[in-house]
Amino acid sequence: MNFTVPNENLNKHECPLAVIKCVDFRFRESDQEYVVKGLGYKDFDLYAWPGSAKDVLKNNGFKVSFIEKIVAVSKNLHNVKKLLLLWHWDCGAYGGSKNFKSPELEEEQYKKDLSIVKNMLLSELPNDLEIIMAYSKAVPQGLEYILVE
Repeated sequence: MNFTVPNENLNKHECPLAVIKCVDFRFRESDQEYVVKGLGYKDFDLYAWPGSAKDVLKNNGFKVSFIEKIVAVSKNLHNVKKLLLLWHWDCGAYGGSKNFKSPELEEEQYKKDLSIVKNMLLSELPNDLEIIMAYSKAVPQGLEYILVE
């Protein structure tokens, strides 16, 4: 069965942002809504990997491959200016929220790891590529997204 979807971006070749996020289906729609409505980026490259970019902490082949793709595709082909590292609450790469003694400790770990990954990437990515960081956490209304300074 064929299915046709209108696409207004077919002739565009640039976008301002690349996002690396977790593949977890529970966060797909809300993550996209955060990027579009919360941060104001309609167009962005999307990289989804289990645990987001947490594997960069291992300083292994994933980091090298990830950096190569960001530079080759997002930076050089799409002229991306910013990279968003996006973590989420209850991440399986950390063993889920149950692995933390409190929501505050979970949040602290995410902030710490985001900063470490950012610094690792800053040393190897082009200087004109800004890295921003955010994570989501559960609140009674759904998910709250927090931009990390």
